[in-house]
Amino acid sequence: MFRLPWYYLLIYIVVGYLLLWWFDKFQIIKPKPLRYFLVIFIYTLLFWLAYDFLIAKI
Repeated sequence: MFRLPWYYLLIYIVVGYLLLWWFDKFQIIKPKPLRYFLVIFIYTLLFWLAYDFLIAKI
């Protein structure tokens, strides 16, 4: 299993929720299933890359 501190997961969940809320509020992408899929996929990829390149080296 991953050896992440608990607050990394909390940050991931809170920022992801706020991003989904923002995309829902302004309806950037009209179909809701596509909007959720793209936001979750892209956000997860960006968070993973940021962790891999910035935080994991510490």
